[in-house]
Amino acid sequence: MKISQKVPLVTSIIVIASFAIFSRFQYNMVRSAMLEKLESNIAETSVVLSQQITNWLNGKLALIDMMAETIDADFERQTIQTTMNNPLLKKEFILVYGVLDTDGKLISNTPSWSPPAGWDGRKRPWYKLARSTTGAVLTEPYVDTKTKEVLISAVSCLKDKGEFQGAFGGDLSMKTVSDAVNTLNFNNTGYAFLVNSQGTIISHPDSNLNGKQLSSLFTESPTLSNRLQELKIEDNLVLTKFSPMKGLANTEWLIGVVLDKDKTMAEANSLKVSAIIGMLISGLISSLVLYITMTRLLLNPINKLIATADEISLGKLDFEILETERTDEIGALAKAIERLGISIQLAIKRLQKK
Repeated sequence: MKISQKVPLVTSIIVIASFAIFSRFQYNMVRSAMLEKLESNIAETSVVLSQQITNWLNGKLALIDMMAETIDADFERQTIQTTMNNPLLKKEFILVYGVLDTDGKLISNTPSWSPPAGWDGRKRPWYKLARSTTGAVLTEPYVDTKTKEVLISAVSCLKDKGEFQGAFGGDLSMKTVSDAVNTLNFNNTGYAFLVNSQGTIISHPDSNLNGKQLSSLFTESPTLSNRLQELKIEDNLVLTKFSPMKGLANTEWLIGVVLDKDKTMAEANSLKVSAIIGMLISGLISSLVLYITMTRLLLNPINKLIATADEISLGKLDFEILETERTDEIGALAKAIERLGISIQLAIKRLQKK
């Protein structure tokens, strides 16, 4: 390989390597800044959403507590029925129901709801939950067998002057919560969903996933932590983060966020591609400029001096040495060849005199 090829090649490698190191450093800085901003944005959005959902559910719990206080002050079956028939409760709950500890038979504000024969409310999970608490609490979300809608119940105790007499509650549709969650799309890069501390999906844009474990969504189970994780949904890389909801009694829910990694990191990826293109173009231009510069300032003069030296070696002594006016190494070489030619001429003349 000629020097004219070696030098530009080495230069290109140095330029590309330097550019690659700098670009990598810049890419990492931009990527880190974007991820930090993304985490902050998710955290702020999750807090707002959490407050919205918490306020809505706590409002329902407050109504149940108000019912419990009203019934406790005047414990009569008629008082229970009258309280359940309150128009406000009919508006706020899909169904209000309860049972007394004496018989377990249904009391509700919806006469059309008739449970199957042998139904005993005292055996229901919500009854046991209400009995174990002192105030209104939420059950775990469940899928209604008839409507397939995800529901949740706010339940509490029926008391007579503080003495336990039974339990009651009201059913709520998770659609309101789902609608609030589904409004988040993070500039069309992802979505949010609800999950409990056991990894069961409570509310997801794909309703088929409701009630299923996170392993049904991700190819590998994520950690329910408040840090950004890189996972896969089918063959797509996503960024996932879980933020605990605060302010809800007896519930451990988290807001999960799923973001398409390619869309989220599009700016950083664009910078990376631009850096690679810029790196290659810079290497090519530097090689080309160096090659042209070397050819004009170094290689062409050297080739001319080589041709002159060849002529001298063949005995042609009427030579003209170019580049002697230069003050650099090329000029020094030209003057050396000129002196060599003169020395040969003098030596030939001395031989001729002998």
